[in-house]
Amino acid sequence: MTYCCTTQPAAWTSCGWNAPPQCIPQAWEMQKLLQCILQEPLLYRVYYLLALSTGLRRGELCALRWRDLHGGNQLLIQHSRSTVVGKGVIESDTKSHRTRVVVLPQVVYDYLGELLFNQIVENNGVCPDDLIFAKNGKPIHPDTFSRHLRRLCDKDAFPKDYHLHTMRHFFATYLLENGTSKQVTADLLGHADTAFLERTYCHPQDTCKEQAAGLLDTMLQPADAIAWECEQKMLEAGNQ
Repeated sequence: MTYCCTTQPAAWTSCGWNAPPQCIPQAWEMQKLLQCILQEPLLYRVYYLLALSTGLRRGELCALRWRDLHGGNQLLIQHSRSTVVGKGVIESDTKSHRTRVVVLPQVVYDYLGELLFNQIVENNGVCPDDLIFAKNGKPIHPDTFSRHLRRLCDKDAFPKDYHLHTMRHFFATYLLENGTSKQVTADLLGHADTAFLERTYCHPQDTCKEQAAGLLDTMLQPADAIAWECEQKMLEAGNQ
């Protein structure tokens, strides 16, 4: 089952429009996409792995610099690069105006090391202030990663509503489903508090409630079956 995130973005609701629900893949669906991502060129592979394993926004990923990478697999999130009409791509602080730290899975950290080595070779060195996602020393436009993922999804017959932000939705959902607290999840996503998280990702809690009901069902069903058998025996005895 694929979850649907039904919270309406402010840009839609402020205009009185109803945005279509955003589908959130389950783990097996994301595993399938992950297999495709791992076949991509290293630059794209690292970008999408980071998106999937950290829940970073597109602009935050594009603004990462090598100096943001620290020991203990830590990554410092300070800036965002976004497209502004009439101004092109500009860099600013994050959407929440807060700096945060995320910890990378070892496999993603290792891929970043491989990308760093490749850039050192290709560019005759790398400076700490250089953008991680650059080609021939030049920044890559944020739209490039969105378009590339769309082509990848189309080629491998993934749903049309899969996009880069789908990975962020999956990240949040996966953490909540597997017991990560709402506060920690909100911190990792860059939300100031858990309010948006609770409005947007209520389905894991609903699933937990369904599981709780299932546990009680497991206890009640045998007793109900025994009671039904007793009732049938009494009815049979009464008819004799």
